[in-house]
Amino acid sequence: MKNNRPPLIVSIVIYILAALIGFALVLLATWADVEAQTYGFYRRANIGLPGLNCPILMTPCEVSKVSLRLTNTTNNLLTPNIRMEISKPVMPFLSTESVKLAAGESKTMEWTIGPENIDLGNFIFINALTYSSYPLPSRESMCGVFIINLPTNGRIIVAIMTILSLLGMGFGLYGLNRSPSLARRVLIARRPLLVLSVFIAVSILVTFVGWWWPGVILLVLTLLLVMAVLVLVLMA
Repeated sequence: MKNNRPPLIVSIVIYILAALIGFALVLLATWADVEAQTYGFYRRANIGLPGLNCPILMTPCEVSKVSLRLTNTTNNLLTPNIRMEISKPVMPFLSTESVKLAAGESKTMEWTIGPENIDLGNFIFINALTYSSYPLPSRESMCGVFIINLPTNGRIIVAIMTILSLLGMGFGLYGLNRSPSLARRVLIARRPLLVLSVFIAVSILVTFVGWWWPGVILLVLTLLLVMAVLVLVLMA
């Protein structure tokens, strides 16, 4: 009977490349969000503002959108003032506008970002603030976009990286599990590699949601797990 199982070395190489792609995606996205926290935006509120949605990656000539979804969770009419600040090399773009929200109503507002907003070489930074509108206090959130010098656009790049990472890690693990002659070192690392795959998959999910601080924690845990796997392999 013909053996259709992938060679062990092929499975290992595919897994490593897929894990690196996923890790790179999370690293770039988290790096941009962390840089946004230290960019120099003046902090005006201590409470986070949910609903801010920024692209994960963009290309140097790409034009995209930043959106903010506001929801009135009270039983009153609210008219909050929104302050949107977007990076520029000399002076940040600043926009202030007001929106009316009936009880339970949601509205999404959008702002255009593009090459003119790139600063510090490879980033676009966004700061969104809603001033207090009784009974809601002032709320603020920041995000960053990493500018990657590749063809096509950021959404396609993110989609390709995500698919290659998840499918590649799945294929690599499948090949390791199906290999009839696992080396002892690979056998020992198989379970930690499964955990590593889960970490990277969860990190990608967190990246899509836009939570930068869990992303930092997951990146650190991923690096520690990689070091642990290397130690296990070398000591086997």
